[in-house]
Amino acid sequence: MKVALVTGAASGIGRATAEALRKADFTVIALDRAQCDVVYDLTDVAGIPRLVDSLGRIDVLVNNAGVQPAVPIDRYTEALRTEVLRVNLEAPVELIRSVSKQMVERKGGRVINLASVAAYTAHTDLWYGVTKAGVVSYTRSFAAMLGPHGIQVNAVAPGPIDTPFLAKAQPERVKELMGRVYTKRPGRPEEVAETIRWLATDAPAILNGAVIDVTDGSFLR
Repeated sequence: MKVALVTGAASGIGRATAEALRKADFTVIALDRAQCDVVYDLTDVAGIPRLVDSLGRIDVLVNNAGVQPAVPIDRYTEALRTEVLRVNLEAPVELIRSVSKQMVERKGGRVINLASVAAYTAHTDLWYGVTKAGVVSYTRSFAAMLGPHGIQVNAVAPGPIDTPFLAKAQPERVKELMGRVYTKRPGRPEEVAETIRWLATDAPAILNGAVIDVTDGSFLR
């Protein structure tokens, strides 16, 4: 049975993804700051290699964990900025670097990263948008590095999804996105999770370095 590590798995897209992968016959290691199989604070980037070593075999890595302070740039403190950069950028990069070592040895594995429409549009939470643009960049960089070893690295970029993130986002940002979606409703975490499940299980080998938009028309490119 294959093993999947899902970060930020206590709620929202992460929890839905863990459930979808369990239904797909994966053994799922659900990681979050609290209330999960593995309790770990991803701001501790230095401890990630030890964490990965302690978890054993990992066939699929889903970098879902993220934070969004949802404040304008002039209200960002150094502590908030540091947390966003560590959880949204530094931790997933270190997770890929650490997990991919065993994947290279096995000549196979799949990594799915959570980007966002924020990667491609102006965003009222500037640092959050910066980190999501970074997700797109490191997805493509790792795909180029790891693809020759049989490892697929792709990303999903959701639009407005009915999660705690959407509930705390700035109202003007939500209004802007919801004004464009085709179904006139927020997406469901399970809908994004199904896309992640497909990338983890059925996506063809030549799909590598891709970012799949799950936006319901809120952003088209």
